[in-house]
Amino acid sequence: MESLDSLLDPRYPDVRIECSMARAEYALHAATVALAEQLAAIHETLVEARAFPEVFLGPCILSTPDAVAFAERAAVADLAVRLGLAEQTVRAQAEQVRVLLLCAPRVWRAFRDGDVPGPNAKVVADLMATLPESAWLPFEDAILEAAAELAPARFRDRARSARERVQPREATELHRLKAQERRVWVDHDVDGMSWLTAYLPSAVAQRAMARIDGAATSLICASDETRTLAQLRADVAGDLLAGVLGSAAPHVGVTVGVMVPVMTLLGRSEQPATLEGYGPIDAATARELAGHAPSFIRILTDPITGTILDVDRSTYRVPADLKRWLEMRDRTCTFGGCGRRARDCDIDHSVAWADGGTTSASNLSHVCRSHHRLKHNSLWKVEHRPEGITWTSPTGAKTAPNPAPF
Repeated sequence: MESLDSLLDPRYPDVRIECSMARAEYALHAATVALAEQLAAIHETLVEARAFPEVFLGPCILSTPDAVAFAERAAVADLAVRLGLAEQTVRAQAEQVRVLLLCAPRVWRAFRDGDVPGPNAKVVADLMATLPESAWLPFEDAILEAAAELAPARFRDRARSARERVQPREATELHRLKAQERRVWVDHDVDGMSWLTAYLPSAVAQRAMARIDGAATSLICASDETRTLAQLRADVAGDLLAGVLGSAAPHVGVTVGVMVPVMTLLGRSEQPATLEGYGPIDAATARELAGHAPSFIRILTDPITGTILDVDRSTYRVPADLKRWLEMRDRTCTFGGCGRRARDCDIDHSVAWADGGTTSASNLSHVCRSHHRLKHNSLWKVEHRPEGITWTSPTGAKTAPNPAPF
């Protein structure tokens, strides 16, 4: 092993740093290839188990009607023990491979080559499983490039939007059918704790979360408050549902943005809208929210480009209407892979105001406090491009553009 003195040799630190980063990139590529190989081996094992059940059952049980199913169960358990995984995880990974092989073979090949990250491949499989065969090819065409370029959180939004566009069934009808499955359930945990989960229409869930978040934020400002924001959110939600707060609940204005293409709003298009904090929603729900719910901010997009025309501002302070638009556009911190919500981030002038940067959408972006400090205290740079916002590292690496959600 190299001595500490040789590692800290002042000569050529840029070369050593570049080598270390290249090693990390190579290791990630190798890990992705290894993950794909693991999933492929799981899938192939279960295929073999179904074809040759005698390997797991012995010849005397082959005549029973459930022989193949039992052989598969035995193989799943065998893999789970060998790999240290839950049996449900083994089944899920095998199903992921099956769906990708059948529905998205190009994504599968890119995954096996190490070009598509494992989380993105899983998103593709999960969404492909909800589409009919006629939509497989259009969906794969729409997401293939993004699957290799975007961080998982960004890609998930892009893929959900693509699914909405290629889904042949009427989006409004699909939403109505899924809404019939809404429910609430409790999963009991240890140490006297439980998970309370609600499966709700996205618009309802976002408004509920906005109210919880607003009330918790107002409480944390008290001088004697010792709870964290996460604890306050949990306490507010529990008290509201249990009726403890009642009329004493903090009155907080709740606003949730819904971005609606103008032709959709006029009823001349069924192009999906974008619900703040969630992603694509069907046109009928968007029209209802934009037309009747006073707690939603209405933001219209250009029917051709999907963007909002903006003019340079003459002041440093970001006006309220522009803040809302930026929050809808960015959704999260624009640094690649960061998932902190835009409303919890700073609005940064990419080109500093003192250097001639304007207070306009083309020069503003949401950056969390950590990445904001990184930008101002290092050689990281932010660039606004037509295809999205790109960060460039001190060594020249570029993040994939952070695309607009529409």
